[in-house]
Amino acid sequence: MLRLKYLIKRFLYTIKNDGVVLAFKKIYKTIFYSNKINLDKLKLDKYLSLDDLFLIFGTDKGSLDGKKTYYLLRNKKQGKKQFKNYYEWINRDNPRNFEYQLGLNHTPYYEKHFAPLRNKQLKVLEIGVANGHSIASWYYYFPNSIIHAVDIKKSYKFFYKANRIFYHSLDCTNNKDVTRFITKNKNFDIIVEDANYLQQRTANNIKNFYPTLNPGGIYILEDFKWADEELEALSKYNDAHGGKMMTEFSITMHKIFELIKKKEIFKHEVLKKSDLNYLFDTTEKVEVYYSQHPGSSMGLLFKKS
Repeated sequence: MLRLKYLIKRFLYTIKNDGVVLAFKKIYKTIFYSNKINLDKLKLDKYLSLDDLFLIFGTDKGSLDGKKTYYLLRNKKQGKKQFKNYYEWINRDNPRNFEYQLGLNHTPYYEKHFAPLRNKQLKVLEIGVANGHSIASWYYYFPNSIIHAVDIKKSYKFFYKANRIFYHSLDCTNNKDVTRFITKNKNFDIIVEDANYLQQRTANNIKNFYPTLNPGGIYILEDFKWADEELEALSKYNDAHGGKMMTEFSITMHKIFELIKKKEIFKHEVLKKSDLNYLFDTTEKVEVYYSQHPGSSMGLLFKKS
C-alpha cells in the first residue's frame, strides 16, 4: 500500500512536470527497479576529493549542500527547468558554479581519518542513508570497498545501484531484525551512523553495531549536537526555575564520549555496565569534532587493533 501511494504521487508529479509519456516511462522503470542510477556506469574522475563527491551527489556532509539546490531548481514554477531528474543533476557541468546552502562540513574530519584507507579493501556500513547520496559518495571515495546501506525506507526509495553496494531495509529499533542483519552481515571496518538523533536510538545502535566493528575499525556518530543542546537548555531552565528534568536520558552524547574516553562507569538506560566495560576494553581512543555549522558534530570511536 505504501509503495502504491508512492508510485501514484510520483506519477502525478511527473505528469505535471514532464508530461504523460515520460511519467509512464518513469513509473515502469520504478516498478522494475531499472530507474535507479547505476554508479558503475557513471564516468567520474577517480581522483575527486570527498568534498567534491559530497557536492556532486548532494549530501549535506560536505561544505556545500547540493541536494537542496536541486530541489529548489526542480520545483520552480516559472521558466524552463535545467534538470529533469537527479541523474542530470549529478552530471551537471561545473558543480561549484551554483549557489548552495552551506553543509555540515564533516569533510575535513573524514579526510583526516579516511584518506589513508581510501584504496584499501574495506567493508563499510552507513546507518540512516535516506535516498543514498552519501552512499554514492562512499562508493567512489572507496573504490575497492564493499558498501552496505541501512535505512528504514523500502529499497524502491533508494536512488542508486552498483555491484559493490548492498541496500538493507531495516528498522534499527527492532532488535530481532537487527540481530538477524548482524548475524548475516557482521564484521565492518567503518560504521557511519547518521540515522536518528534521539539518544535512546543512538545508544542502542552503538550497543548493537559497535561489537561488529573489526579490530582497528572506526565507528562514527554524526550530528548529535542539536539533541545535546536541547537537553542542556532544558536542564538549565529547570535548574533556574525550580523544576526537575523528568527524562530517562539526562546525559548528553558529548558527555558520554568523554566518559568512554576516561573509562568511567555511568548510569544509562541503554548502555548497561557490561556494554560500557566492552567499550572501555575495546576502544583505543575517542575523538569529538565540531565545525562552524551550528548543527555539525561528529563523535569517533576507534577500536583497538
